[in-house]
Amino acid sequence: MGRSRLVVLALDAADSRMVRKWAGEGCLPTMARLLTANEVLSIETPAAVLEGAIWPTLYTSTSPATHGMYAYLQITPGTYDMRLGLRADRLPFPPFWDFLSRAGLRVAVIDAPLTRPLGNLNGIQVVNWGAHDGAWSWKRSSRPRGLIDEVLMRFGEHPAPATCDSPNYSVRADFDFEELRKSLFLGIEKKSALLSHFLKTGEWDFFFGVFSESHCLGHQFWHFMDSRHPRYNSKATESLKSSIKDGYTAIDSALGTLLENRSSDTQTMILLSHGMGPYFHGTHLLDEILERLDINGPQPTHVISSHGVRKSIWELKKIVPKTVRHGLNSGISGRLFNSLWHWSHPAFNPWPQMRAFQVPANAMTGAIRVNLEGREPNGKVKQGREYRSLLDRLSEALMELENPETGKNAVEWVAEAGELFQGPRLSELPDLFVEWDHNTAIRSLRSTRIGTVTGGSPRTQRTGSHWAGGLLLGAGAQFKKPVLDGPARTVDIAPTILNFFGVPRPAFYEGQSLFEARS
Repeated sequence: MGRSRLVVLALDAADSRMVRKWAGEGCLPTMARLLTANEVLSIETPAAVLEGAIWPTLYTSTSPATHGMYAYLQITPGTYDMRLGLRADRLPFPPFWDFLSRAGLRVAVIDAPLTRPLGNLNGIQVVNWGAHDGAWSWKRSSRPRGLIDEVLMRFGEHPAPATCDSPNYSVRADFDFEELRKSLFLGIEKKSALLSHFLKTGEWDFFFGVFSESHCLGHQFWHFMDSRHPRYNSKATESLKSSIKDGYTAIDSALGTLLENRSSDTQTMILLSHGMGPYFHGTHLLDEILERLDINGPQPTHVISSHGVRKSIWELKKIVPKTVRHGLNSGISGRLFNSLWHWSHPAFNPWPQMRAFQVPANAMTGAIRVNLEGREPNGKVKQGREYRSLLDRLSEALMELENPETGKNAVEWVAEAGELFQGPRLSELPDLFVEWDHNTAIRSLRSTRIGTVTGGSPRTQRTGSHWAGGLLLGAGAQFKKPVLDGPARTVDIAPTILNFFGVPRPAFYEGQSLFEARS
């Protein structure tokens, strides 16, 4: 391809169904123009692991079974311990803009989620000024190192909280939601100004900026607009009910401003990373379902007895007068009391004694790990026929589940990890994924095999969560007629961008350029 400039502006977790709907209603004029006059491709996102795999997959053109990042918490290989799975330094390959930089192209990357600054970057990178999940994925930073200080001096802090969930997961009142709405909308304004500033102040060959405010809006405000949701309140203010639409409208306006002054040699891609929808799933009932299936049998009593003895020793502290105990709660004595507490209250992990257990993945999709001999340190299931029989039994039982409130199937599909992905880290993924029906709240589940399991709604303050499907829009002379072959996959984005600049595709890439597919 030629050496035209390319600007990629992404909307994190902005739902393409809502964008199409509101663009058709005239609420998103910039998107409406792009949808009718330019290249439009749906994006097939990685199945089952939307929460963690989208951005690593996009950056590296590899599947979760290759890059190994799929959930906020993941099992540490060879153990039963959990670790933070989405820290930016867990990405095993360079992001695609590193290859652009090495090819001599000037690049700017602003608030790309789950990233860290690249050394020797031919350009600039701003990390976690206002990116979703920035509070824990990597510290706020930049390349060059002092750039983040300049950003803070010029634009201040991003006005929204570092995490969109309320402190200690306390329930927000409507007043708190109004305050969150204000901070997110101000954040959109500031993000637009920040992106505009850097677009104007550098001769960039490639510019990548991300609006993450759409992500938080979807998590926190879905119930205000969706009457199907158990927390829907018809008496809520109109501003709260329209928060997501108004947020999309504000981002649409920002996109219009950013695009209107682009030069004739600048091409643009608008990327909607993945979707958002009501937070309806049955993952919170999965542990009880496994128990009803009698997969694991009774728990060992000697471990429970050991816990009881240790807690009894902790209770002996009450022999010491309360006034003396208070005086001991500081300094060395305090640390001794703290050590005694942790010894007497060990975190009991039953997984080593189980044949199969639930593990985190994308909260909207349930996930089960088999305690497999030769893979887990205390494996209980033999590889081969026993493993195959257990997976088949679980799959059949899960597919039988129905939602008692609707009488319809509660599970859309059950798939083994190897049916969805292939790669050298496949063994680190859950063995089974359970895709629930996301169209109705699931408070209970039933089948002839397990009876009825009731557990209410999931315990979370989020009312919207990740749905499959993204959108790619091309704007500019390069995209006046269809040149891309779709639908696209998330793994195809990086090779398409490299191909735009004529940069060779790395050997480890699993996707293909959409330009090459069309030609």
